[in-house]
Amino acid sequence: MNNQRGIRRGALLGLFLLLGAWLVGGGMAVHAQTGSPNNVASPPPDQYPVEVYVDLYGLNIFAIDEQAETFEIEAFIYADWFDDRLAFDPVEAGTETKIFQGETAVELLKTDVWWPDLEVVDVRGPRERLHTTLTIDYDGFVTYTERFHANIWQPFFFEEFPFDSHTISFTVSPFFYTSEQVAFLGPEDFLEEGERLEREDLDWETNEWRIDSVVSEVYRGDDFEFSTSTMFIEISRLPQFYISNVILPLFLIVAISWAVFWMDFGSMHLADRLSVSFTSVLTVVAFDFVTADNLPLLSYQTVLDVVLTFSYVVLSLSVLENVVAYLRFRKNGEEVQRLDKVSRWLFPVVYYAGCGLLLLFF
Repeated sequence: MNNQRGIRRGALLGLFLLLGAWLVGGGMAVHAQTGSPNNVASPPPDQYPVEVYVDLYGLNIFAIDEQAETFEIEAFIYADWFDDRLAFDPVEAGTETKIFQGETAVELLKTDVWWPDLEVVDVRGPRERLHTTLTIDYDGFVTYTERFHANIWQPFFFEEFPFDSHTISFTVSPFFYTSEQVAFLGPEDFLEEGERLEREDLDWETNEWRIDSVVSEVYRGDDFEFSTSTMFIEISRLPQFYISNVILPLFLIVAISWAVFWMDFGSMHLADRLSVSFTSVLTVVAFDFVTADNLPLLSYQTVLDVVLTFSYVVLSLSVLENVVAYLRFRKNGEEVQRLDKVSRWLFPVVYYAGCGLLLLFF
């Protein structure tokens, strides 16, 4: 009786072991059939390097932060390449093109589809993917499109402020693959000799800035370098605000300080004339602080800084003229009148001519 029970238990145990082995083996077989094609690990092996066509389109510039030296942009990346490992039978699939959008496309790029891992260079903070589309044709032709929003660092040079112009740019390159593995192509590679590519995809103007031109360039890259695609955006400042709210009031404030040349020492004291001059100096200092708040800390002077410095010099000379005039008045009143008469035309001529030259040639 015991022997029969032992035989029965052994048979049941053997049956369970066989069933478990079949389930494990079948599960591995199913996984082998349905798992990813493992295309993420490396570029297509039959292409060396993989030629990836990349084009950039600017959509909108939201803001330019001059103190942080960044600009905020929304743009569009287009890229395409061939990967024979992704080819499929259109009859069996029921379509010639498979289309994936949004998070589905992003997940495929992480697990099932190799791509050049495009990165926007010099981004401050995370790059926000607003929309992503991935299409795969039956012959393995892959197209990647992305609309993104990013805050990009850009060095600015303000020597000509407020009449300055700048070239802001953003660059897309592979995160890992050098030009020996991935080489970029651009629109210019498909132009006939003598043709030019006119870009009109970005049209933007604010109360302070306007776009002058937009150019995209692709650099294929030398050995051990990265291929890059860069959009260069030429912008120039609209200086009307600074002309009407800083420069013209500055000229008037300095001109008001010259009223002391008509103030006779016979009817007022030196302190009365000096108070007018020092009030003008303090007002110009306030203008200096206003302009400094709009720019980063600079190790060089801008055009407006030079004009302000020149205004300080002229105002300081008017203070000196007051002191000299007072000393001469104590000796001879007629000499004071001659000095004031010369100062009435000499100061305006020197100041406005000097400012004109600075604005033209600095």
